[in-house]
Amino acid sequence: MRKFFYSFLSIILFVGVIYFGTGFYLAHTILSIDHSCGVHEGSLPNTWSTKLDYQNIKDEKRIELRKKFEATKYHLNKWENVTFSSREPDITISGWLFNYYPNKPVVIVVHGLFPNGKCKSEPNLIASLLINNGINALTIDLRNYGESTIVSSYENLGLSEYQDVLGAFDFLQIKGFKKNQIGLLGISLGASTAIFAAAKEPAIKAIWSESSLASFNMVLADEIDRYGFPNIFGFAVSFAGKLLTGIDPTDLNPVYALNNYQNYYFTHGEEDQRMYVSHFNFIKNYATINGINAEYWSLPQAGHVDAVLMNPKEYGSRMKTFFEKHLGN
Repeated sequence: MRKFFYSFLSIILFVGVIYFGTGFYLAHTILSIDHSCGVHEGSLPNTWSTKLDYQNIKDEKRIELRKKFEATKYHLNKWENVTFSSREPDITISGWLFNYYPNKPVVIVVHGLFPNGKCKSEPNLIASLLINNGINALTIDLRNYGESTIVSSYENLGLSEYQDVLGAFDFLQIKGFKKNQIGLLGISLGASTAIFAAAKEPAIKAIWSESSLASFNMVLADEIDRYGFPNIFGFAVSFAGKLLTGIDPTDLNPVYALNNYQNYYFTHGEEDQRMYVSHFNFIKNYATINGINAEYWSLPQAGHVDAVLMNPKEYGSRMKTFFEKHLGN
């Protein structure tokens, strides 16, 4: 009997080591940050390009979209290099301020997951479209990215970084913008960060969400499947993520941070393979049931964050209408 007991215990321990070891491997792989901007390292508002921005893209249609995109049409030659404090002490945030129009709204543009930053093509293009439509812009590097303070080797999924966005909100008021003139625009994971920031600041009335995730359980299942593992490892990944980062990743639920005193615009590609359109549909259903003030735009044949490249003129026009409707002059 004793021999059987020890054998059984050994099997349990072995399975536990495999289970949690796999969880740590996945959490480390998913959350480890590349602090650089990848192929866009060193890009500026007047030098960025999309032509190399497809290393991790397998879809030939999406590769061609980036190769053929005429970025030079959207270059901006006037901006101010700025730094300011996050609302979390001892963290300095770097940004590019495009302050073209006195007494006009301004939008803080929040980038997505690594490798990323204000140097990447999407934040630069969106800033350009805002400027071309009479709205000022501030693009930023969140903590652990670009020229902002490096504090960790792991991504906190917006659950700490929202403080950096609020630091930008405070900074813009010092620059002379009123609270009701400041909107947010988040790209991919940056959309979650923007939603979390807005939830802490009722004065922020307009939040644009590009290709956002909806809830932790949904995105965790997606990510585990992406690495070829069954969803049974979800608890181990969550547990390891909490130990590695110090935050609880199960709090990554932007859909439940939405409220009915702010205004949202959600856009998503229907062929998005990085953040599936099921997230968009879940958000739309939840917001509709709960009376959230939101508008929606899903694009057929668009992949992850493709909408702004496929339809820049319409994208800019929709941003203009949304932000001018909900932000003060």
